[in-house]
Amino acid sequence: MYIVAIAWLYVLMLVSIMQPTVFRGVVTFLGAGLLPLALLLYLMGTPQRRRVRALAEQAEPPAQSPAPGIVTPPSDESR
Repeated sequence: MYIVAIAWLYVLMLVSIMQPTVFRGVVTFLGAGLLPLALLLYLMGTPQRRRVRALAEQAEPPAQSPAPGIVTPPSDESR
């Protein structure tokens, strides 16, 4: 997936260089290349981020909270 993104940015860079003004080149590169590509990569990466988050939640033990009104003394590890 990333090789296609790199190739697309390369092609857009060449198109941007051929624009008559620097401003139009920058706008072409950002408007037709970098911003849409960033959005696409973000949306395509969403399932992977969800899987990583779910695995991280499964790996950490559930936090046990004491019953209301019970004060637990600080552990020796925090000193």
